[in-house]
Amino acid sequence: MWGGLLVEATPLHAAPENINAMSTEPKETDITAWLNSTERQVLRLGLNKSALLRCRLEASPERVWAACTDRSQLRQWFADVKGDLHDGATLAIDVGAPCELTSRILQCEPSRRLRFSWSYPGRGIDEVEVRLAANGEGTLLELEHRSDDETDWWFGAGSGWEIALIRLTLLLRGDNPSGIATEKLDQKLGQLWTIAGRACA
Repeated sequence: MWGGLLVEATPLHAAPENINAMSTEPKETDITAWLNSTERQVLRLGLNKSALLRCRLEASPERVWAACTDRSQLRQWFADVKGDLHDGATLAIDVGAPCELTSRILQCEPSRRLRFSWSYPGRGIDEVEVRLAANGEGTLLELEHRSDDETDWWFGAGSGWEIALIRLTLLLRGDNPSGIATEKLDQKLGQLWTIAGRACA
């Protein structure tokens, strides 16, 4: 997620409320608050499918964008990003998977929109779009991952993106993004994304 140049330094499920009423160290009630306030949807787009996440962050679009364009912050909540970071650039992203994925920046509107390709070796090229809009003193964030993969790819992709956004939420409020029990959380998110996928079937 990059601001032109990266700098060093089916029905929706759940209704959006304030997702940031979390304590310093996420507890069961913190996670429940996130799960209940985040909207998730699987859409059919012709032969393709789209996994859509919508949540509200207690930070301005500019602050959210900064967290998505600063290498040190990206490493804390998302991944290690390598490459020249500007429109049209190709990047290598290490999210902890066996292989690095490749991404190309397709569209960049600072503090508003970011669209990029998403591809693992040996698989097709997906597309991800992040949209930001001011919402009071906070930001409404939409993340949409589109793919022509015929498998239930959205099950893992939706959970993976949602865990990343929870980490982003912690970073924005000044907490440690690594303080999350991802294995247990992934199980809960998997159930919710299964429900979203069935609604699209």
